Amino acid sequence: MYRLNDNQRRQLRELLTTLVGIKSVVASREQANRDRAEEGMAAFLTDHLTKMGMTINRHEVHPGRCNLMACWPGQGTSGKSLMLEAHMDTVPVEGMTVDPFAAEIRDGRMYGRGTCDTKGSMAAFLTALAIAREEDALPADQIWFVSSIGEETCCEGAYALMTTPFRTDAAIVGEPTRCEVVTAHKGPLWVSVETHGRACHASMPDHGVNAIDLMARVIQFVHGPWREHISRGEHPLLGRSTTAVTTIEGGTKINILPAHCRVQVDNRLIPGEPMEKVFDNFRRMLAGHLGDERLFTVTGLTSSGQLDTPPDTPVVRRLLDVCRRAQGKAQPQGVNYFADTGPFSEAGIASVLFGPGDIAQAHTADEFIELEQLYLATEIMLTLLTENAGKSIVD
Repeated sequence: MYRLNDNQRRQLRELLTTLVGIKSVVASREQANRDRAEEGMAAFLTDHLTKMGMTINRHEVHPGRCNLMACWPGQGTSGKSLMLEAHMDTVPVEGMTVDPFAAEIRDGRMYGRGTCDTKGSMAAFLTALAIAREEDALPADQIWFVSSIGEETCCEGAYALMTTPFRTDAAIVGEPTRCEVVTAHKGPLWVSVETHGRACHASMPDHGVNAIDLMARVIQFVHGPWREHISRGEHPLLGRSTTAVTTIEGGTKINILPAHCRVQVDNRLIPGEPMEKVFDNFRRMLAGHLGDERLFTVTGLTSSGQLDTPPDTPVVRRLLDVCRRAQGKAQPQGVNYFADTGPFSEAGIASVLFGPGDIAQAHTADEFIELEQLYLATEIMLTLLTENAGKSIVD
């Protein structure tokens, strides 16, 4: 196993401190486009990667918001390729109880927005790549460092990247997995349901149609027949699909029967049926439950692909082997959240999630990363790269 020396650990901490200090907050697609949210991060990465000797390709998704893809020209002889990817954006900082950009270190932890999700992974990947290059110990695969925009808005950058010709054979995507290898995750299907009633004075309710009454039947459907339908299958690492009504709004005044009511439904789906088919089933079954499809409108808000990479995939086997030696045990893991692995996997790239930190700390008021996790992730990545120097990781 590769072990970082004190100087390398210091440089790793300093790099993460710099990354956390760069504001790259994404609250919504509209805000991110207005503020060019990741522009500062992309500028820093461009300079940093250039100093590492890498050539950078920029893929503009929106003005001032670019995915970055970097490699060393001429590196790689296997005819295969491996992507190390970490997204640039973070969630908002309102309500944080620590300075979100100070990267303060206390009691073996670094605090700040993005320390855990997912600038810790970014720092680990960049450091591992730089050291492996310095030691002339890179694999025979073409190695790409990729950083995407808009992961926090349902993997917007990664999906946009997959509309271009850019592909690699495999991808290790940085997310806080406590340095475990995640080979499976659910995919979200978010839908909005609006019921259509007819307004009237509440003193004469028989003269109208109450959209909230209709919505009560929709909620009954979601938490009854629909939940039963999607939870029939079970995944060995992910369990069953889930569904929940998460927002509701309707009505204008206490004395008026509402003409409209709207809910949003969060579905988390195990790998299996295509999202389009699940959406069509939802709409068809709801029409059957209400008895009249004119009573409602269903709108798909967003969806992202699931992950289900076979454990015997070469990149999985090799990464698990290193993790096993580093931590004493390692098994493929499944998680309920989603990441850029979804669009990459849909595009045929053998993908896994791996990185330092605990997802329980992501998006929290006092987000932090344990420094030992940061060191361990970097050492695992360095071992994976250097032990396969001149050989293929993905084949």
